[in-house]
Amino acid sequence: MVRAVKLENTPSGSYFNASQGIFYTSNAVVIPAPAPTPSSRLVNLSVRSNAGSGSQTLIVGFVIIGSGNSGALPLLVRATGPALEAFGVDGVLRDPILTMYKDGTIVGFNDNWGLNAAQVSAAGAAAGAFQLLSPTSADAALTALPVSGAYSAQISGSGGASGIALAEVYDTTPSGGYTTAMARLTNISARTQVGTGANVLIVGFVVSGSATEKVLVRGIGRGLEKFGVSGVLANPQLRLFASNGTVLATNDGWGGDSSLAAVFTQVGAFALDTTSADSALVATLSPGAYTVQISGANGSTGVVLAEVYEVK
Repeated sequence: MVRAVKLENTPSGSYFNASQGIFYTSNAVVIPAPAPTPSSRLVNLSVRSNAGSGSQTLIVGFVIIGSGNSGALPLLVRATGPALEAFGVDGVLRDPILTMYKDGTIVGFNDNWGLNAAQVSAAGAAAGAFQLLSPTSADAALTALPVSGAYSAQISGSGGASGIALAEVYDTTPSGGYTTAMARLTNISARTQVGTGANVLIVGFVVSGSATEKVLVRGIGRGLEKFGVSGVLANPQLRLFASNGTVLATNDGWGGDSSLAAVFTQVGAFALDTTSADSALVATLSPGAYTVQISGANGSTGVVLAEVYEVK
């Protein structure tokens, strides 16, 4: 597994802006509250998926919170395509375009990482990311120091092209340099098309720190329809893996479980219909790398939203 890693001035809850293709989520953006004092935290997200244009744009969302809802977090955001060929990946997105949004406004853009190669390379080394070897490649990447709030990174193909891309969001706070007074990632998400076989959705994330981290993981298909999303995955099946491939938890329909519903409310996640086949689970994880795999029942395909929230 490659080491891994919602969004306007939002009202309480979540909604989908169809014209921008962006999910706006998380009560944490709009309800100031003293930050908890975590000894572990989410530090990055990676999503390998087909990316293209229009409804096939790969969208990664994340929320940053600091002490008292303030502070900034050093990030590396990458959209790699050509670089994946060194790992034996075929059919890559030849020229990914990376655009970063906050409150519906573009706050970052890159079409070729070589334009800021020194900063990207240094940030990648700090985060433990695999290095981009050729500054002349068409991979995209940017560094940023965003303040508390909700953001999205969108990956599309130049000229409307499509192909396999890897989206990554890294917290580049130096190892051992984090304190509980600093900003951190509180939830991360990815919306993309789920296929079959090698095209099931695989999301990676890393828990960093010295203690366990309780997380909520969701795979949402039908729950997106109320936001105007069509072609959703009707019955997403969710599996959580440790880095050694051990299956830690599974869910194939959350079934209106009241304890899960209470966690949704606690973390500011939008509610799910109690009769939907959307999936969700809660797990307490030791520091390390994890993957979430989402596939469709009986080989079905469609659009899905994968989410990972810290639960404090």
